[in-house]
Amino acid sequence: MENENKKLPPLKFLPDRAEMPWGTVEYRLADLGFIDSMVSEGWLGGNTLSDIIQTYLERLTGETSFNWYGTQFPVLVKHLDVKGRTSLHVNPDDESAEQRYDAFGKTALWYVEEAGPNARLYLGFKRDVTASEFWEACNNNNVAPLLHSVTPKAGESYLIVPGLVHAAKDVKLLEVAECSELWFRLHDWGSTERELHLEEAIDLIDFRAWKNVLPQNGTTVPQFGLQKIELKEPLQNSSEGLEDTFLLYICLSGSAVIDVPDEGKVPVKKGEVVLIPAETEKFFLIPSDRDTVLLEVRMDPRPEEEPVQEVTD
Repeated sequence: MENENKKLPPLKFLPDRAEMPWGTVEYRLADLGFIDSMVSEGWLGGNTLSDIIQTYLERLTGETSFNWYGTQFPVLVKHLDVKGRTSLHVNPDDESAEQRYDAFGKTALWYVEEAGPNARLYLGFKRDVTASEFWEACNNNNVAPLLHSVTPKAGESYLIVPGLVHAAKDVKLLEVAECSELWFRLHDWGSTERELHLEEAIDLIDFRAWKNVLPQNGTTVPQFGLQKIELKEPLQNSSEGLEDTFLLYICLSGSAVIDVPDEGKVPVKKGEVVLIPAETEKFFLIPSDRDTVLLEVRMDPRPEEEPVQEVTD
């Protein structure tokens, strides 16, 4: 790759879209092997995310990310347009995924972009249940009465932690997640067309009643930190105090310009993702519309223990 000593610019990526039985999924940023996002413009245009990491390592991701994830980018961003209903899934934690599959687990955030008239999110259980009770309900196609469900509204966020059974219906979701697509299909609402993994994943499920642990103003988990920014006026940002991390900015509404002194200006509109390399020391976020809202994603140093913590605005 040419210009290896040149300072890295903010990066935008081409989306990768796939049709699903329940709707569509669009990967907006991912380093998964089978999906490898490509830079859309600039002097790095045409290079994939994995190629850039192989060349620039922690200059792009930051030391914390590099120490935990090596040359894999730690976060994926995708859009789910759920017209029907997804199957019921569960994600493994990092420890189980590493021991059984030599892979990363998956913690995710669902941000509700739009909710249809029949929108529902299925999140865990209404009450504590037993493994045998859930197994029998799956085999009898009678799972719904056990599940906790909500009617989502645009602008809400839900944390999908490992062990939480989950599904979605008639909703458009932005998913920010640990860079893993290791999950297990537990139930498919009576359909027999797709493989189920109930036996393999039964011991990964948290059978306790669901509790919402997500603060309203943001969240941080060991895998990533998130903060929503209502960009009403220009905001100066810098790497100071961020402990050597990349920053992702996802435009939730409106539009903005990311101005990096001596590097140029990068416009970002609704649905787009911009990656600010860890080596970028100073930049400005400038709104182009009055209703501009950005979601900021970063990597924080991992604590010895891994609680969900609040992030202040």
